[in-house]
Amino acid sequence: MMKTKNNIYLLYFYLFFAQLFFDRALWVIYLGDKGMTFGEIGILEAFLHLAIVLFEVPTGMIADLYGRKVSLVIGNVFSLLYGLFMLMSGSFSMFTLAFLSMGLMVTFHSGAEQAFAYDSLKDEKREKDYTRVIGSMTAISLLSLSLAKFIGGFMAEISWEWVYGATIVTHVLALFPLFFMKEPEREKTEDIGGRWYNQWVHQFKLGVAVWRNNTVIHQPVVLFVLASAVMVIMVFYGQEYFIQLGYSPVVVGAVFTIEGLLGVVMAKVAYRVEARFKFFNILYYGLGLFLFFFILFIFATDWAILVSFLILAQLLSLFEPIFSSFVQGFLKSNIRSTFLSLIGLMESFVIMISFPLFGFAIERTGFTDGFAGLLLLFFVLAGGYLVVERLKMERKS
Repeated sequence: MMKTKNNIYLLYFYLFFAQLFFDRALWVIYLGDKGMTFGEIGILEAFLHLAIVLFEVPTGMIADLYGRKVSLVIGNVFSLLYGLFMLMSGSFSMFTLAFLSMGLMVTFHSGAEQAFAYDSLKDEKREKDYTRVIGSMTAISLLSLSLAKFIGGFMAEISWEWVYGATIVTHVLALFPLFFMKEPEREKTEDIGGRWYNQWVHQFKLGVAVWRNNTVIHQPVVLFVLASAVMVIMVFYGQEYFIQLGYSPVVVGAVFTIEGLLGVVMAKVAYRVEARFKFFNILYYGLGLFLFFFILFIFATDWAILVSFLILAQLLSLFEPIFSSFVQGFLKSNIRSTFLSLIGLMESFVIMISFPLFGFAIERTGFTDGFAGLLLLFFVLAGGYLVVERLKMERKS
């Protein structure tokens, strides 16, 4: 009993150190200082998501077949490699290695952290606490990342070596709580015999079967993936956008620090929102608010742009723990990481395509037209999908 309780606290400590990436609000600026164009930056981000697309599901299966702790340790090693390659990089090829390392880090962490938490709670028959716990995990991650963004701005004023050297040190520290975690009990996938890849193919089929057999999760997953991809683009290209609006790197770091701190609050109150409102009401009203503030972000001026950006980020921070809890209810422990990795795969595929296209677009049209085009694309894809789903439901009835 004590072991699983310690797991949750150790996971909190791990997340704090693992999210200390001091370049998160500044890496686009750093790459620009190193001579990279927006198009090249977009391609580098696409490489990151290419690594996720290729390895997201296999690494999710590693977490289910061999253990979540193994997956987290390997992922943290790739975090160290990211910091090292960024510190050494001065060419596009070296930056490519850095971003591929970051992508592999994401794949080994994706799903494993949530599955680790859920199964630890399941051992104690506390599954009902999952939304609160995942909200705390999200809050700690955001608090840590916000702190890193804020400190990173000051470090960048001194030297970029400080930014990436500190990232390496903190991810060495992140390994320590991992060593004290105990693997929670989980259902085992049946051994089908044959070579190792036969077992992996079987695991993949189990994940696909969850999607096929639970149509109720389709709308939330698709809308979450699209909104998450939009926010990734807005956050990372927003760094340079705010610079062009006349803000210094320190101010940009402060804006993203505020965004993260507000996200802490949203993540912590998510379980209260979940308890008060029906899931699909949260989904649809949240979508409407997301579209409204997206429009305001594009066409507003000065401070209203920053406020709109902050609210957009908070909508996603609030919804993510609720979404995770909803999906977890359809999963068995032997398929938990695999299916969550499938969601990550869909998200990364969308980002891999859209991120570099957006980079090339703003080089030619500017940020305003670029964000307007992104809004139009999001509206067409999300609205079109909802219409198609509604037509399918009407046909069935």
